[in-house]
Amino acid sequence: MMAPSGQSAGAGGRWTGPAHLSAVAIADLVDGPSAVRVLTEALVSGRIDPEQDSPRLFAPAGPGAEFLMMPSATGGASGVKVLTLAPGNPKDGHPNVQGVYVLFETEHHAPLAVLDAAELTLVRTPATTVMAAQHLIAAHRGVDPESAVRAQRVVVFGTGPQAERHIAYLNAVLHPDDIAVVGRRPEGVDALVARSAALGAPVRPADAARDLSRADLIVCATSSRTPLFDAGDIPGDAVVCAIGVHGPDKRELPTELVLNADVVVESRAAAMRESGNLLLARPATEWVAGAERGHPLANLTELVTGRFTPSPGRPAVFSGVGMAWEDLVVAQHAYDRYRQRA
Repeated sequence: MMAPSGQSAGAGGRWTGPAHLSAVAIADLVDGPSAVRVLTEALVSGRIDPEQDSPRLFAPAGPGAEFLMMPSATGGASGVKVLTLAPGNPKDGHPNVQGVYVLFETEHHAPLAVLDAAELTLVRTPATTVMAAQHLIAAHRGVDPESAVRAQRVVVFGTGPQAERHIAYLNAVLHPDDIAVVGRRPEGVDALVARSAALGAPVRPADAARDLSRADLIVCATSSRTPLFDAGDIPGDAVVCAIGVHGPDKRELPTELVLNADVVVESRAAAMRESGNLLLARPATEWVAGAERGHPLANLTELVTGRFTPSPGRPAVFSGVGMAWEDLVVAQHAYDRYRQRA
């Protein structure tokens, strides 16, 4: 049997099956700058249309658990992330979310690679955030996003894995002078600061009120169901990225900020299904009506291609829920790098 396109054959020409890319392998193959680059290229080239991406799917997975599936088949590639969600797991010392990503080739639809889904999510989420922040900051300043865009003063809410990876990618791409961390537990903040500082990030515990009032960029990477701060706490020209939660009943941002900011989402369709930051501030029908009156939500394609420009002196918000096309683009990039090395 000949190996499907892009796959390897073992002795006698037999297909050896899909490659297996562990969390360690993915982290070695993909860094923050390259992940930001491939996501940007996918949107600028038109290879990906976020508005046409598949919605998140759920199904029962036995007692106390459910499946979450995120398929995408755009831009000449296809793949699906399959997760189990088991809220009772942590009390037994097991992760709540576990799963894999399967990447397929599109000629014969054979599996090319199986990737660790948790690590893939820890790559594509901060890469998407940094891409959005880079373009929003550049647009505010009237500069080319491909130039050396910097966010001088950053505040990060959260102390978990997503907050940690966001700090690493922000440091690698936007080169901030100062990153202040806000968390519920001082010991969690101190531990994250120590790990991030060891990698060369200019990170420290935040004085929340003071640091918010001076921030160029605020990143929210928490599991909060209620707003993390008041709209009056942030500067009028700040960029705020909220990516920690998805679901119409959860939010990290206050209503006043969302209603008075220029808002960018990954896709309007996904936001109207899952963005509590938007839906708890204004019903979906009113967001649609606003678009009809000439005040549309912008999506990431419009942002990175320059078709959307935020207003000077007004906050800009990116509210992300995580989408399947992002997994697909980064998984394909990881596999391409793996093949190049092999």
